[in-house]
Amino acid sequence: MGYVLEVLNPRNAQMIQEPQGLTAPRPETLDGKRIAIVSEKPDGCHYLLELQKLMKKRHPASDVDIIQGFVFNPMITLGQLKGYDTFIYGVRNTAAFNTEPAITFEKGGIPGVHLCVGDNLYGQTKRNTKVFGLPGLRMLKVPSERWPGETETELFAKLAEESVEDIEKALTAPLTEEEKNPVKVEFDGSNLFFEGEDYEDAFAKFQEYFFEKGYTDGMAVAPPTPEAVRKMLAGTSRDPAEVIEGNMTPGYGIVTVEKIAANAVMAGAKPEYLPVIITTVEMLCDQHFGAFHVIATVCSTNLLIEVSGPIAKEIGMNSGFGYLGPGNRANSTIGRAVSLCCINLGHMDFQIDGGMKGNPSRYCNLTFTESGDLSPWKPFHETMGYAPEDSTVMIDEILQIDGNWPFEIEYLPSCAWTDGLEKDLKRIADRAVGELPSNLENAARAVHDIHKLGANEARQNALPLISHRNYILVLYPGLARELAANGWTRDTLAEYIAGHNRFPWDELGEALQASVLELARSGRIPYLTEDDCRPGGMIPIFDTNRLAVLVAGPLHGQTVGLYSIGSYGGMAAPVQIKNPSKVPFFLRKITGATLTKAGR
Repeated sequence: MGYVLEVLNPRNAQMIQEPQGLTAPRPETLDGKRIAIVSEKPDGCHYLLELQKLMKKRHPASDVDIIQGFVFNPMITLGQLKGYDTFIYGVRNTAAFNTEPAITFEKGGIPGVHLCVGDNLYGQTKRNTKVFGLPGLRMLKVPSERWPGETETELFAKLAEESVEDIEKALTAPLTEEEKNPVKVEFDGSNLFFEGEDYEDAFAKFQEYFFEKGYTDGMAVAPPTPEAVRKMLAGTSRDPAEVIEGNMTPGYGIVTVEKIAANAVMAGAKPEYLPVIITTVEMLCDQHFGAFHVIATVCSTNLLIEVSGPIAKEIGMNSGFGYLGPGNRANSTIGRAVSLCCINLGHMDFQIDGGMKGNPSRYCNLTFTESGDLSPWKPFHETMGYAPEDSTVMIDEILQIDGNWPFEIEYLPSCAWTDGLEKDLKRIADRAVGELPSNLENAARAVHDIHKLGANEARQNALPLISHRNYILVLYPGLARELAANGWTRDTLAEYIAGHNRFPWDELGEALQASVLELARSGRIPYLTEDDCRPGGMIPIFDTNRLAVLVAGPLHGQTVGLYSIGSYGGMAAPVQIKNPSKVPFFLRKITGATLTKAGR
């Protein structure tokens, strides 16, 4: 008779807008036309300048203008494009920015083409055109083995010559029937059935199907049968049909509690873990967290999932030896379930979203908890205003920087050996500023590139230079206890770091000095005073509001420093949201637990 294995579809539909066709007619020729080249990113300008020169030479009677786009508000740019016959938008050469501006221009009645570099960015763009209801948007890949440096003018000119004919064809070719009449995307989320001679045969077919469809992280998964999902849902009091507010990036997926549970089953999690998994996924769906950058960026970043409070001990999370590695079911399956939710509910595709080099942490993320019993201080969630009986999840985006992530200060586990507390503290403080350039005037250029400010405006804006990134310091319990025994607290440690890393006031330009003085008067940066803002003064280049001090690891272990891009109220957040929070660490209370005393 055979065996039939029934499983829940781990995917959910995307929040896809009703598709519409291209309507703006394409010009038959570019001769005598007004052509707008809309620059998306500063490092794309060099190529676009060469493209502008070439197009002016090919069409001397045409106006070919470069316009600086407003990525965060494309409607402003749309207003600038009125009167132009066509647009060229790009170049998108990293995953930090999305495709909405070009879609906005086309829907606004201006025909054009969107330029990308690389197959993965083309794939991400194609997905966005479907989600935002304009699947026919014309796109082109700029043929480049590598993106040249800003001084390599000849290479940019060569790129322009290699791509200009395809660009002009995309701007002038008549609309096709497919472009004018796109097919509506249908999603079937019903249960899946796998029939075999016996259970083993049906199970093998289930695994192969999930591998082929990209429903897994590349490793085998447990089948999310209706019974297994029902047992998983026993871990929460929340309605299985509840739709989580927001959506799951990068594919704008709709998320329900039941689908989270299905992915938790696939990861091998226990029902007791489900409230932690649901809370983490909710946070990734929150518009105040720039989840796109941690899930789908080319930078191959890491997602930090830190659990604080009594539920972590109750479900058996590892906070000791090897706490960032494999070997513990709770840590591993909570982190893996979140990754599977990104794949199946966020419609993440490792072929286009996995990062340029990829990251092994993406299997289970950086999932851990504090060593509460060994720490001399209050748990981290209490320092953030939560009650001792509360349990929380914190998420953040952790960067890998030039092979120097993470840094460690070692106490060898076989003996209590150290360079001494004073040298250990100095080593921590030396690294606590992350990769911020030592010369703040040079750092202004980096801030200009990230925030797209005018160069002069960047040099006048001290806040992004001092409040540059989140920094998470994970002390091993032995060091934390030694600090506490010598009278140190989290606050005095932060003060020491701020005092250790200072920059000469006299080396700042006048505009930057004025901005720093304004910051000092506002009180926004701890340990920055008006007395620092004088000849011979030294100003802190580290915002201790962005320092989280946690305690984890074995008693004689290693201290780890994690640099975060600050996707919540930090550098990445403006890419995703209009009003990022002023609070740099993103925590949420765990609720809805039914099988544990904590987290209810």
